Amino acid sequence: MNIIKELRTQKKISQQQLADLCNVHQTAVSQWENGRTLPDRNSLQLLAHVFGVSVELLLGLEKPKDENLIPGFEKINAEAAEEKLGSANFFALTINDNSMAPTLLFDDTVIVNRRCEILSGDIIAVAIGQSDLSVKRVIKKGTSLMLVPENPAFEPMLFSENEVETLPVSILGKVIELRRKF
Repeated sequence: MNIIKELRTQKKISQQQLADLCNVHQTAVSQWENGRTLPDRNSLQLLAHVFGVSVELLLGLEKPKDENLIPGFEKINAEAAEEKLGSANFFALTINDNSMAPTLLFDDTVIVNRRCEILSGDIIAVAIGQSDLSVKRVIKKGTSLMLVPENPAFEPMLFSENEVETLPVSILGKVIELRRKF
């Protein structure tokens, strides 16, 4: 995949939005992404600024920083979590909602330690069933788990011991670090 298209899709912006940011027509972005033309010097500098990368990376003269040294950096669903993570002690998740705002914001990246002891009050990564992967504060109440968002617009989720087993609700690890892009 073309690096410009890859970076644009990671940022979740359209070709038109990128064109507006670079002061070019949308067809110029399309041509860059299809390899028909290269951005001029000014556009390269704007692209580097928008994406937070070097001009050399955009030109293919530099390899991307290997952020994937941490397994699971890409977004994963609960079903794929164990398969993708294998025996890794740490992994990264991208926050995809505002349930933990203002502590964790949409598109923040958190680093999760799979080997930490989980205590009531910790912020954790948790898989719920086969499709939901979430980051919430955990409150342990006897054999039940309560997953509490920081944002009061979201409701806490309470799971009985039976639900923890049958759904299942699997604690993947403790959030130990926040990485935020500006």
